[in-house]
Amino acid sequence: MKKVLKLKTGETIIIRHVKESDIDGIWNNFNNVVDEGIYLPVFFPVRSEFEKQSWYNNIKKEREICIVATHPKLKNPYNILGQCEISNLEWDAATHVGKLGIIIQTKFRDLGIGFNLIDEAIRESKKLNNKEKIILSCFSNNKRALYLYKKMGFQILGIRKKQFYMDSKYYDEILLDLWIDDYLDNNP
Repeated sequence: MKKVLKLKTGETIIIRHVKESDIDGIWNNFNNVVDEGIYLPVFFPVRSEFEKQSWYNNIKKEREICIVATHPKLKNPYNILGQCEISNLEWDAATHVGKLGIIIQTKFRDLGIGFNLIDEAIRESKKLNNKEKIILSCFSNNKRALYLYKKMGFQILGIRKKQFYMDSKYYDEILLDLWIDDYLDNNP
């Protein structure tokens, strides 16, 4: 799977499955979002090469989906603009469900990359892993993400009040889900 996408800026990017050579770029993005301190309930960046490699090895071993947006004119590791992962749940009776996580570099947000990453990840999860349902969660103050998720057809299931405590403030967590067949019917 490889998709070429032209951004509003006129730049062309490529959306594809993750490769091992993307590891440093992916973790650069993750660590930058951790440093922002407003979208992830994580305090410490990932620096260990072992931890980075273990993440990649686990994705391959578990046949999970990780779709990346790459900029062909930028050098590794700065060529990875965003990533969307759909991971398996740990429960035997939930193999039909995938959990979505997405990260986009700050300067490449609001350009359609997130929509395209999620769209491809959903389609690949159905095709390659027989997923039927996607779940995700986000902070209640992440209006950009909530707008996108609702636009794509995700339904809010509930709110975990004061789920996270960061910088002396509590944050609510919004829980959402999407049935893939419904999504594909509306987005052939």
